[in-house]
Amino acid sequence: MCALHTYTSMTLMVLTAMIMIAPCMGKKSNIIFLLTDDQDLRLGSMQAMPSARQHLLAGGANISNFFISTPICCPSRAALLAGRYEHNNKCDGPSFAGCMRQNTSKETNPLWWGNGFIPKLHSSGYTTGLFGKVLNVMKTYGCDNSGLPEGVDRLYIMCAASYYETPFADFGPSSLSNNSVYRTGTGPEEYSTALVGNKTIDWIKAVLASGADHPPFFAYLGPHAPHLPSTPAPWYLDHPIGNTPVPKQVYYDYAPVGKHAFGAPYVTLDQLEPQITNKAAAAIALEHGNRLKSLLSVDDIVAALYDTLTAAGEWDNTYMFYTSDHGYSLGEFRIDSHKTQVWDHNTRVPMMIKGPGITPGLVFQPMASMVDLGPTILDLATGEPNGDSPAEMDGLSFAPALLGQPQHQWKDAVLVEYQSIRGKVTVTADDARSPEYISAYGYHVDASGSRIEPEKFSAHDGPNNTFSAIRIINTTATPPVNLLYAEFTDVSDPAAWNFAPESINFYELYNVTSDYFMLNNIYPSASQPLREYLHTRLQAAIKCRGRAQCYSCLSDGQEHAV
Repeated sequence: MCALHTYTSMTLMVLTAMIMIAPCMGKKSNIIFLLTDDQDLRLGSMQAMPSARQHLLAGGANISNFFISTPICCPSRAALLAGRYEHNNKCDGPSFAGCMRQNTSKETNPLWWGNGFIPKLHSSGYTTGLFGKVLNVMKTYGCDNSGLPEGVDRLYIMCAASYYETPFADFGPSSLSNNSVYRTGTGPEEYSTALVGNKTIDWIKAVLASGADHPPFFAYLGPHAPHLPSTPAPWYLDHPIGNTPVPKQVYYDYAPVGKHAFGAPYVTLDQLEPQITNKAAAAIALEHGNRLKSLLSVDDIVAALYDTLTAAGEWDNTYMFYTSDHGYSLGEFRIDSHKTQVWDHNTRVPMMIKGPGITPGLVFQPMASMVDLGPTILDLATGEPNGDSPAEMDGLSFAPALLGQPQHQWKDAVLVEYQSIRGKVTVTADDARSPEYISAYGYHVDASGSRIEPEKFSAHDGPNNTFSAIRIINTTATPPVNLLYAEFTDVSDPAAWNFAPESINFYELYNVTSDYFMLNNIYPSASQPLREYLHTRLQAAIKCRGRAQCYSCLSDGQEHAV
């Protein structure tokens, strides 16, 4: 059986003795960031992760009101790494493809990476390693054989994400890397989640083995799981968790009445999405089971990190962040698979943080989003968190509040944006048989190799699924506020690139206090003052740039001790 390295108790004792760990006081803390790919919060994915629940959730903080800033892979990851919203990372116009419309190229936009939190960590004394999936397009960050990017000491990243036959850029110390781009094979030992975990642990061991005065390390891990095709490791193919029933909450197979169109002809979503058929339900069940089985290997990484760092005396001096780039759909509002939607089941994700000064079992309720993580990491790395963030980042550090210290600046809203990457509504029967759409939307084969195809095909995305939205949770207001407000436009309209008011063709508004599943769009019955307030606030937010502006747009203007 192939899996992550297993370390005997004797091996760990020898490693501990060799490292001769000094007391942690006075040392900068190590930081680990684990980012999964398409992991849901609402569909029960954490049941596949007992080690994460034990060591990170019970052993750290649950960031319970955490939202991504855009519900698709590359833009969400770009926001994380730069600490900037989608509108400050995107290309100059829709004719520039970029990385899912984001300009992340080192050649044409060097400050996207250069002003990000990883080079800043490196310049402050951290040794840094990147492992697994970072962005969907990494050509100028080692995948063109150019070597290590600025501020990175060890690189083992996917040049195209997959579970087998994965092209990796492998650069760093010669004892750990082959300093080239190479492609893995199809053997069990080359299952990419296990490879990413093993390479990370090998590097961390090498850092620790350099002595008691080793530099603090930052390790980024990006396993491909549970992204389609959600391939489990061979040793988990028959794991019984794959038989877990699909959660069928009230919005499963629910006609999406009162929701926006995906594209021309502009019919509302309830007219577009067919009921979930028996074949579609079988495909959803297969995908759900495989997603859970693929996450078992991610949980193995968490367990191995805990074992390795505990034995080395470093676990208690290590912050570990765990989250996903966005949520997922498996039948909600009849969308059988995929992401890219504005509703909470696509924008809420697991978010756990453990480390020194964080109360185990803490439920952290203030709002936070992907752009806030880089500033928070930089703040924790200083050892003296004060809530400040680099001025060019849009996010705000929540490190003081996380550590139980006073923090008087806080936001009551997060911004969510998506520039649709589709030029037409997906998906037709012809689309569904193409490799691209099988990869993106989950048209599976069963165990015999026969295609499981629904009689009718769900739509998943389209040019008019282009939106900006503001998600507000304010428990200090009277009465408390819990709203989602979104404006939709068609990305094929040139004015839509910057969400010009005249390009908006649909609005959605949900009172989440009384409508947890966002079934009822109340915008048509909302008062004109409320409509104007939300529109004005959202239009300001999608133009904000930098910490001061974005904080002003996304806070209620009051001082709150968190």
